[in-house]
Amino acid sequence: MTAPSFEKFLLLSADLTAFEETDLLGTGMAHHYLAKVRAACGDEVVTALLDAHRAARADAAGTARSNARSPLDRDLFDRALRHRIFSDDRLGPVARGVIKLWYAGMWYALPPEWTDRYGADTAVGTSTVTAASYQEGLVWRAIGANPPGAKAPGYGSWAKPPRIPERYLKGVTR
Repeated sequence: MTAPSFEKFLLLSADLTAFEETDLLGTGMAHHYLAKVRAACGDEVVTALLDAHRAARADAAGTARSNARSPLDRDLFDRALRHRIFSDDRLGPVARGVIKLWYAGMWYALPPEWTDRYGADTAVGTSTVTAASYQEGLVWRAIGANPPGAKAPGYGSWAKPPRIPERYLKGVTR
């Protein structure tokens, strides 16, 4: 079996987090996160997740041979992700773990039912990835704030409340 592809992991991560691949690369965490997910779940599970993601993109693009970056029908794609990944007992918890990893900068242990059934020997408990992963968590970018205790925003920045950038408010009613 070959190791899971970094490029495929990056595309999956972009689709799961709603951040652009360049934003994810800009954190400097992508390679660390792929390594953490591989350590936590094993290459077989990660490869299955990436294959299911590719199939979900193909479902939404309308062809099994679609380009990985071809335009997608978002509604079809969301349904395909729910069907192929999030409702799957093996892949769903891992995909949710990848989302939490990117947003919080931590790997949260998979549920005991998952480890009992799919990999008690390989599953990694809750842990940080690197010292920088907290600072690079996507939650801070999503809410337009800086991580407390890190990345000081500059003098007087505290005078105004954090603002969520408009690009993240698409479809949100106020």
